[in-house]
Amino acid sequence: MKSLKYLNVSGCSKLEDFPEISEIMEKLSELHLGGTAIKELPAFVLNLTNLVTLKLNDCKELGSLPSSISDMKSLRYLDVSGCSKIDKFPEIPEVMKLSGLYLGGTAIKELSASVPNLTTLVTLKLNDCRELESLPSSISDMKSLKYLDVSGCSKFEKFPEILEVREKLSKLHLGGTAIKELPASISNLTNLVSLKLIGCKELHSLPCSIFHMKSLRYLYVSGCSNLEMFPENSEVMNKLSKIDLGGTAIKELPASILNLTNLVTLKLDDCRELESLPSSISHMKSLKYLDVSGCSKLEKFPEILEVREKPSELNLGGTAIKELPASISNLTNLVSLKLIGCKELHSLPCSIFHMKSLRYLYVSGCSNLEMFPENSEVMNKLSKIDLGGTAIKELPASILNLTNLVTLKLDDCRELESLPSSISHMKSLKYLDVSGCSKLEKFPEILEVREKLSKLHLGGTAIKELHASVSNLTNLVSLKLIGCKELNSLPCSIFHMKSLRYLYVSGCSNLEKFPENSEVMNKLSKLDLGGTAIKELPVSVSNLTNLVTLKLNDCRELESLPSSISHMKSLKYLDISGCSKLEKFPEISEVMKKLSELCLGGTAIKELPASI
Repeated sequence: MKSLKYLNVSGCSKLEDFPEISEIMEKLSELHLGGTAIKELPAFVLNLTNLVTLKLNDCKELGSLPSSISDMKSLRYLDVSGCSKIDKFPEIPEVMKLSGLYLGGTAIKELSASVPNLTTLVTLKLNDCRELESLPSSISDMKSLKYLDVSGCSKFEKFPEILEVREKLSKLHLGGTAIKELPASISNLTNLVSLKLIGCKELHSLPCSIFHMKSLRYLYVSGCSNLEMFPENSEVMNKLSKIDLGGTAIKELPASILNLTNLVTLKLDDCRELESLPSSISHMKSLKYLDVSGCSKLEKFPEILEVREKPSELNLGGTAIKELPASISNLTNLVSLKLIGCKELHSLPCSIFHMKSLRYLYVSGCSNLEMFPENSEVMNKLSKIDLGGTAIKELPASILNLTNLVTLKLDDCRELESLPSSISHMKSLKYLDVSGCSKLEKFPEILEVREKLSKLHLGGTAIKELHASVSNLTNLVSLKLIGCKELNSLPCSIFHMKSLRYLYVSGCSNLEKFPENSEVMNKLSKLDLGGTAIKELPVSVSNLTNLVTLKLNDCRELESLPSSISHMKSLKYLDISGCSKLEKFPEISEVMKKLSELCLGGTAIKELPASI
């Protein structure tokens, strides 16, 4: 097959031998043998004089590569990644034109000093070579190398000196190695763009020379749990845009961080020794994203003395902050403010409502926060507030000024006793969750039609009844009343809610009656009445014409089912398991084509009707 250019047998896991090919195949440029069971490279491969790509990845039985591979003058890409038996890369006696060499996941312990003969090599991947202990010093002579990856080489302890300026290398990945420090000569990588040291648990310092690397844009040292100090930088760096120091042992940042003039992202999450932030951080004009979440010793956020237009995301969750400075409002373009799990936080400043760009405010789990501030000004951007798990007792009527609020979460606010009547006037509200608010006894009247609210979660509250005006929520899709143990009735008006699809009242152990519904509801698809005290269902349940799921499990007072249940043509799932007083299953007078699951376990039924 002299015209063949591309041959792929990768993944043929039982292929152990490749047939000998006596004729030279001058056209073949790509050969994929990855994932086969070959033990050695077929001899004919070396005669493929124009082969450009050879993929042998994941050939777990392949034990070695022949030294003659260096004779393949056209070869550009060689992939033996995942060949876990290969423990040596052959000497390269002559110059090869290889540009991509993938050795990741092999058992190689060292690279030959002849590797610089790969003068055109652009990419060298040695990731997850867990036996690799060193790199030859000659690697710094590879003038074409742009990407070097030794991440996951857990025995690799030292990165070689870079004795001359190297302009090509742009990505260096050292994450998960045993490196303790980087040589000061790392700064000779003058065009390095990305330096990754993620999870280098032995790394205890960074050289100051790192700030001489004027092309550096991304510096990742997250998970370097022995790194206690970030170096001073006396020079301006105008390219560095992202630093990730998350999970390090850093105690403070130097004031000179201000010299990182184009820093956009600064991650310090889970720096559990971090006690303070420098006041200079407020002068970093390019900073958009600051994350200090999980810094459990951080007690204070610095004053923002000037207007800062760039910051858009600020994550302070899990810190020991007690309050925010009023000057936080100087972050005029802040979009997202996260204070999740700040257990020491006891108040929010009123100035927060001057932040006209704020869209997302998360203060869930702030168990000492007892009050939500009054807001006298209209905020037309704030769309989500999460106050779940706080100690808030009430919301101010002025919450109405949050004119575009879409989501309001108050779940597990166990001190919340009431909702303001003004909540019914919030025209943009789509999702309201007060589940788990065990002191909330009443849901306010809905005096006007509200078309936006689609999800209402009231489960686990002390509500005894819903007002008939709930039907003014004309586009409500989901109503959850799970575990409302004081609920004793549902209003008949619920059946006027033509958009309702999901109604959950399971665990409402005082609910004895399901209301009659004289109108057809063609949207309701799931009704969960499990664990209620209902004794019977009304015949009119058949007006729920598109009901797919009906759950009555553990209704221990349920004595009968209406015969009209057999007219419910859309019903697919019916569960009456655990209804210990139910003695009879009704006749099925019509064919029910949709019903696919019927759960009757734990009932008192003695026999099933023949019409089943």
